[in-house]
Amino acid sequence: MPRRSRDAGEDGCRPVVKRGRYSFRMTRSRAKRQSRLSKETEGRVKTLSDDDFKAKFKVLEVEEKPGASLKVMSMDVHFLQNRKEHHTKEYDQLDLILRRGQAFKMTIAFDREIDQTYDQVVLQVAYGDQPKESKGTLVRIPVVLAKNKNSSDMSDCWNVSTVDLSEKSVTLALTSPPDACIGKYSLFVESDLKDQDVVKRYKYEDGIIIIFNPWCKDDTVYMEDPKWRKEYVLNETGNVWVGSYYNNRGRPWNFGQFSEPCLEAALYLLDRGELADSGRNSPVSIVRIISSMANSMDEPGGVLEGRWTSEYPEGCTRPWVWTGSVGILKKFMETDQSVQYGQCWVFSCLVTTLLRSLGIPTRSVTNFESAHDTDCSMTIDYHYDEDGNPDDYLNDSKWNFHVWNESWFKRRDLPSGYDGWQAHDATPQESSEGVMRCGPAPLKAIKEGHVYLNYDVGFIFSEVNGDKVNWKIHKNGNMEVIGIDTYAVGKNISTKAIGSEMREDLTLQYKYPEGSKEERKVVTFVQQFGSKRKKNIYNMDSIREVVMDHFLPNETLIGDDAEIKVDIKNKSEDEVVLDVRMSVANAYYTGIAGFKVKTETMHCVIPGDQVKTVTMQITGAEYEKRMNPEGRFQLCVHAKNVKNGRLYVLSDVFMLAIPDLIVDIPAVSPYLTDTDGKVEFKNTTKLTLTNGMFSCDAGNGLVQEGFEVPIKKSIAPGESVVEKFIIHPTKRYHRRRRLHVKFNCDQIVDVEGSAYTKIVNTPPKDDDETDSSDDED
Repeated sequence: MPRRSRDAGEDGCRPVVKRGRYSFRMTRSRAKRQSRLSKETEGRVKTLSDDDFKAKFKVLEVEEKPGASLKVMSMDVHFLQNRKEHHTKEYDQLDLILRRGQAFKMTIAFDREIDQTYDQVVLQVAYGDQPKESKGTLVRIPVVLAKNKNSSDMSDCWNVSTVDLSEKSVTLALTSPPDACIGKYSLFVESDLKDQDVVKRYKYEDGIIIIFNPWCKDDTVYMEDPKWRKEYVLNETGNVWVGSYYNNRGRPWNFGQFSEPCLEAALYLLDRGELADSGRNSPVSIVRIISSMANSMDEPGGVLEGRWTSEYPEGCTRPWVWTGSVGILKKFMETDQSVQYGQCWVFSCLVTTLLRSLGIPTRSVTNFESAHDTDCSMTIDYHYDEDGNPDDYLNDSKWNFHVWNESWFKRRDLPSGYDGWQAHDATPQESSEGVMRCGPAPLKAIKEGHVYLNYDVGFIFSEVNGDKVNWKIHKNGNMEVIGIDTYAVGKNISTKAIGSEMREDLTLQYKYPEGSKEERKVVTFVQQFGSKRKKNIYNMDSIREVVMDHFLPNETLIGDDAEIKVDIKNKSEDEVVLDVRMSVANAYYTGIAGFKVKTETMHCVIPGDQVKTVTMQITGAEYEKRMNPEGRFQLCVHAKNVKNGRLYVLSDVFMLAIPDLIVDIPAVSPYLTDTDGKVEFKNTTKLTLTNGMFSCDAGNGLVQEGFEVPIKKSIAPGESVVEKFIIHPTKRYHRRRRLHVKFNCDQIVDVEGSAYTKIVNTPPKDDDETDSSDDED
């Protein structure tokens, strides 16, 4: 049996859940279209409600008129066999979920013996609320009542084969086209007699759901390598990289794409976003809708609301508390309201869940030192006054890291050569065709600088390969280029490696090696499409006799004293005299500085071709009250040449280290059996921690409803806190499952720990009980 629920009953058996738990909302919405056409549509648009359409179009009605034609007594859709063969047996949802371009079997039992001479049978497949044969959303396929015979619909897209024929039943194999629309279909069996108009029509009550098929060579999402399919389609957990270029880690995430209600939510979002039926066969269209509906920026509002402030209202979930997508989608589907709150990695992981549930191979990708070009200049511009003070209101930004998605499919909307991984982004930054979304953009187009192609290639190019340009603003308003950093943007582009928890570097898929002739050629080419294409900023770059390097306290534990060192080198032969200002402020990962922590000024005399090291000491007491819970700070160094007024700028972000979290569960856990687990946090910092909480996401097959356990007392330095919990494995296949737990408090966030357990004592494997990995061996 497939998985039916995430909860076990009192007798240890898993209760059956209803199909389409949230399906009361699963209808096509045309509200946005109607509102734009205005209320008065007479003489402009013909409208017909869904109910009126069905009343007029009798072919969608069940017919049981008396007569001699065959009457369908039952239909067996071979649920277990079909779901196993279509790689969909792991879905909690109890619909018949099939992959397009692949046959599925059904056996139809009739009330009498089949007469091959006079009986006629037609399979009818309907899609959408107003299916029409003229639009391809209603398909009628005559069945040849003879064994091993084939037939197809009038467009030769859908095919049916008669697998077996007995006295009162027929077994058929129905094959959908590899470009079939994604979503729910109604299935009918129509019977009549030759030369007589005595039609009977039977409707399969539950319908079928068709999704993309990465196993089918003719599907646009076909992925040849079975290891890739296992990772990017079947894997329910993963890591998303966060932190900084210098100090990063893989944050575990439970995608849970087979858990309820992920697939139902994905299909609902296509309706909510009013994607036309004609666009539901294309991964390009579906990715753009999911990208827009994952955030809440556009009407009617999507799954997740973003927030990047230092303070959060009561009753919300802060972005760093989430450990998986299932809880977010449950809350959205239950309330039909955007969930509060997310940031870029949450948006990305949510999209990975939604698209994998639909069968599109997808992964989350992190770009460290990720630029945000706000004005289509293809460069990342920073501005300073004559004293070195930043004019932040004029600046672009550079996020310490930014997480988006890649999905694998062919680009039939573009010239040949752009198939494969496509980058797209649901985090609201800039609008694309008037909607807050980004992509999909082919990685090849990004690497080659083909910014004129769809979609949003230029924006993503700037994120990974834009040059950082520093401008000095004179008192008369004129601007002068004081430095161009061609290495500042797009570092350690990362995703989870196939089959391991390690990091895979994708940087060379997005751009040529930094500073190479090929990379510089692409950047030069792209400049002709930017907003300052007529101004050659590279000819404006001034002489730099001073360069600076820095050493950041990334290994310092949060709460401890920190030391920052900056080496200032005089590249000229003459002595230089500099007024240097070093400042540290708390910082958001988006590159925006917050409260100032400390500023020091110094006067430096550096002989020709010499290096001087300047140091700043910051005590824990100095930064504790002004730091954000991430322990992230921004260093800014401004050096002004006293003699000629030239300005030199250095800016970077660092993060302090955080304690560990220990998750302890058995190495093996019996299936459908309660087993003890515990999580332990030891406060190794010098800080007193308040309002702590342990949290774990649902949908991981171990802790069924997830948990959030508040710690009521403060945690003093050196003190430990232990929380016990119960795991109850409900995943029936034989392989390790990962449990991920988080600890957050007022002073520190993102303390994480994971542990693995292997599920044992499961029922003997039958035709449906193979490990998901067996599908790929």
